[in-house]
Amino acid sequence: MKQLFMLCATAGMAVFSGGCSAPEKVPEPKVWAWLAGSLDMSDKDWDYYFSKARQVGIDAILLQVHGGYPKVGADETDLTDREALEILKRAVPYAERYGIELHAWIWTLNRCEKNLRKMHPDWYQVNAEGNSCLDIKLYNREHYRWLCPSHPEVTEYLKARVAELADVDGVAGVHLDFIRYPDAILPYGLHESRGVVQDRVYPQWDHCYCETCREKFMAQGGADPMTLEDPTSCEEWMQFRWDAVVDLTNALCDEIHKHGKMATAAVFASPAESRKLVRQDWSRFVEADVLFPMIYHKFYNYDDPWVETATREGVEEMAANGCKGKLCSGLFVGHVPKDNIDQLIGYAVAGGSDGICFFSMNTMEQTDGYWDAFAAAIERFKKGELEVKQ
Repeated sequence: MKQLFMLCATAGMAVFSGGCSAPEKVPEPKVWAWLAGSLDMSDKDWDYYFSKARQVGIDAILLQVHGGYPKVGADETDLTDREALEILKRAVPYAERYGIELHAWIWTLNRCEKNLRKMHPDWYQVNAEGNSCLDIKLYNREHYRWLCPSHPEVTEYLKARVAELADVDGVAGVHLDFIRYPDAILPYGLHESRGVVQDRVYPQWDHCYCETCREKFMAQGGADPMTLEDPTSCEEWMQFRWDAVVDLTNALCDEIHKHGKMATAAVFASPAESRKLVRQDWSRFVEADVLFPMIYHKFYNYDDPWVETATREGVEEMAANGCKGKLCSGLFVGHVPKDNIDQLIGYAVAGGSDGICFFSMNTMEQTDGYWDAFAAAIERFKKGELEVKQ
């Protein structure tokens, strides 16, 4: 049996049946993709990816300009993200040449710069055992170094980082990634490969118990969270951490808007999973223009239809919380076989997604024939001719 998804062909709008209605503001692009940028990329590399985006029907690129291992400039006291700025400026001419909307994708609370770590070790998160994430390798990952969202100084530091990127001519917006706490529980499908047992939240993975957070929580009438027998069962303590990320995200989105650019964010797969696993209550990111739940379903041990379920949960919670931004489902190329792209896009659209986003352009290179299959599926998607086998 085949079900025909009638999609709105207006740029940036994709509505599952029911027809098209005029958006309240300029519509976002319908097809997005994440792309890792690097100072090592040649002119030929830049031209290849942006021309390929135009060829296969990608409207906007979320370009990673700040990642896990940034280089430190000559002045170790200068926190300007010069590497990110240089990557972004190199990309702009190619985005303009091929008519691709360009967004600067940055790691937000997960910041690894050695000069930052040296200058402000007190800004970093502490686990329930009292250990700073600067002193341990969470999940044996060197790059898992997390700033605390409750520090006012962290908010100001991150405002400065998004502002310098938003001021680059030719950039449409700033895309916030890792705008959360470290994984209190990893997505379930990763437990075996990472060698962890996480049937509940354990203190070594539970953050943030720094002095600032403890003092703020106690000032609100709560107990010292370090003394809680089961911190995850304390609704007030959970709410405190959810609110910290919500407040930071909305402040950064507001800062981006002050510079006349779009504010977007990558978030965990569904609101419930996000709150549980990484203390991220993203359906309250009310200042964001577009939220991209990364519905990488195989990492959660879910079958393909969960893409629709998770999308719908996000759409409904955003509406309930007055979040007027759009939701655009993110799909993981490794979980979307080239002969099943239509099906996965269809699930996202059926759940109410405004468009689609793929992670990543880089990994599309790794499967023979993926570009061609992707281009064909996107063409059907944009024409409203997408057929999904049931």
